[in-house]
Amino acid sequence: MTEKTLPIVILGVLVVAAGSFFIWGMMRRYRREMGLKQEDQEKTQDVSFIIGAFQDVTRQLKEKEKELERLRSLAEQRAENVESYTENILQCVTSGVITFDTNGLSTTMNRAAEEILGLERAKALGRTCGEIFGEGDTCRLVQDTLQKKIPSRRMETELVRQKDRIWLGFNTALLMDRQGKSLGVILSFSDLTEVKQLQEQMELRERLTALGEMSAGIAHELRNPMAVIAGYLNLLAKKQDGAGQAVIKDVLEEIGGMNRIIGDLLTFARPTALNRTPVNMRELVESCVATVLQAKGADARIATVLDLGEGTAPIDEVLMRQALGNLIQNAVEAMPDGGTLTVRSHRDHDLIITVKDAGIGIPREQHRKIFLPFFTTKDKGVGMGLALTHKIITAHGGRIEVESGEGGGTAFSITIPLE
Repeated sequence: MTEKTLPIVILGVLVVAAGSFFIWGMMRRYRREMGLKQEDQEKTQDVSFIIGAFQDVTRQLKEKEKELERLRSLAEQRAENVESYTENILQCVTSGVITFDTNGLSTTMNRAAEEILGLERAKALGRTCGEIFGEGDTCRLVQDTLQKKIPSRRMETELVRQKDRIWLGFNTALLMDRQGKSLGVILSFSDLTEVKQLQEQMELRERLTALGEMSAGIAHELRNPMAVIAGYLNLLAKKQDGAGQAVIKDVLEEIGGMNRIIGDLLTFARPTALNRTPVNMRELVESCVATVLQAKGADARIATVLDLGEGTAPIDEVLMRQALGNLIQNAVEAMPDGGTLTVRSHRDHDLIITVKDAGIGIPREQHRKIFLPFFTTKDKGVGMGLALTHKIITAHGGRIEVESGEGGGTAFSITIPLE
């Protein structure tokens, strides 16, 4: 190697060494940067994973929320269907149903209960049993069921409803949830008024039948000796002077009155054979009213209100004239100082005739007795008129009812079926 080439070689070595050092530094820096990028990439991948997992959980939660909302809607719909189903059943039941909670306040009430009690549901809900029914057997039974947790047996009671009275048959039962926890009491009741009226009519008919049979025997036993007495009195009258004949005449008049009573008894006891013919009811009622007022005379001071429908009815005219005459006669006699006699009639499925006076009325405790023979509230009278009227009406397949109270006048209503 010459002196000229040595510096060149040294310079080349230095250049190579410097290049190698530069390349090594660049490679180290590149490796360091590559390491940081990989770490950042790993961190980025971790964050992306977490975000993705959170998004998956959120999506699942939303799906579960939608499912829960669907199930909740189904449950609410099912509850509404059950409630509607129960409500429809309650509204279709002919018996009245009222539920009371554990505090004794009414919570539900069906349509039949409204109709029977004549009370609107809105005014009844939230009220106590005493406020709805008054103090009586009904509320005592509700309280006993609440306290003793025992259902009741069937009972009957009379209830004053506004201006009239009704008979109720009722019972109670516990209202509980599925766990057996008491929620209150169910009160179920039905209107027995018509049944009671029919039962009373049947009992009265049986009593009158038995009484009629007995009366017939008594009447026959009395009529024969009374005829003998009247005969002897007539013979005796021929041998008496004026004073004696006057006494005998009075006795004969009394015997005649007794004979009329006996005749009524025989008529009452005799089976009623109807001779039905089409009768114009307007003309019949007007004729009966005119006959009674004419017999009463001009001093009767009776005002008449006639509201009579048109048409005919298949009835026994003679017997019905007697029945209506008795009712109108009683109405006029109930107003000795004058008043208003109201007679109304109309046809529907039945023939209904009402005779009303403005007299002193009949006490309620006497309503069951007024159709019995010989029961009367008059100073003069035998008490056979209403008994015969009742028999005539029942023979036509109808019924007669009375509405009266002391000081409020009396109304007799006759109902005769036309079909």
